[in-house]
Amino acid sequence: MTQNSATVPHPEVHPEPDYDSLHRFSAWLARIGRAEATIAAYHADIADLVRAFAPRPVEELLSADITTHLSDRASADEWSAATTRRHLQAVKAFYRYLVSEERLRAPGPAEALAEPVFEPRAPHVISEDDVNALLSCLARRACQREGAADRMDLALYGLCYHAALLVSEAIGLTLDSVRGDRHAMELDVVGRRGEESRVTIEGDAARWLSDWLAERPEPKREAHAPFVFIHPVTRLHTSRQRAWDRLKRVARSAQLGEEIANAITPHTLRHSHAAHMVSRAANVSQLRAALRQHSPRHAAKYLTGLRDS
Repeated sequence: MTQNSATVPHPEVHPEPDYDSLHRFSAWLARIGRAEATIAAYHADIADLVRAFAPRPVEELLSADITTHLSDRASADEWSAATTRRHLQAVKAFYRYLVSEERLRAPGPAEALAEPVFEPRAPHVISEDDVNALLSCLARRACQREGAADRMDLALYGLCYHAALLVSEAIGLTLDSVRGDRHAMELDVVGRRGEESRVTIEGDAARWLSDWLAERPEPKREAHAPFVFIHPVTRLHTSRQRAWDRLKRVARSAQLGEEIANAITPHTLRHSHAAHMVSRAANVSQLRAALRQHSPRHAAKYLTGLRDS
């Protein structure tokens, strides 16, 4: 039996990042005697920059591109000034290498950027109606036989909103860190600094995740076998960058408007969860618990910034 070509899902095409100059940079750092921890940190920072702009070569980026990238990351991941400074230092070191070793035109796009660079932006949030429209759009598409990627995304973005997970935490979930059924599930979450916490989800979020686990494909690479979110077409562990790009497309499909579609990221769902808690009179302690934050300073910004808006 043959399928109608109109119903056959097409694999999503994502630009392949070019890491060649990054690998040469890391090798150069090793040759000049930089510490292994520094090399690893710089490598991760520049890999993030490469992925963010792929397939555009990093040699063609402008100062404004780097400023926007670091500002967005500082806001999304709630960087301190010291953390922002460290990331900028990595970017400057990379471009100094390109100028001195690979003949990039001096002085390079990062050299003139001041330290510390950016104040984190106010959290980007959307209304509960917009969140519901977004998730409902995915839910409708998930009902289709060819909607496996939508079912995966519904589980993934459901965690970003209902469980207030960072996208890196959601994508990093492993099979042995998830327990329960369609009514309630417990997640062992590893944060961006390696800290561990336990999160309980119920209702839609539990049902979406349970349903996804029931159809999750076997990955084609052994290294990807532990992870929950395996793309149903590529059968590879899905990426953070895909989650960012895909959400913008879903926002457009849900007709949320270009302004929201351009600004939305998975962090928007986490920030919106906190904002909607504030609208129901949540206090700082409740926000800290929901967001798993140690400092009350980050939780308090939702109270001062969103209640007054």
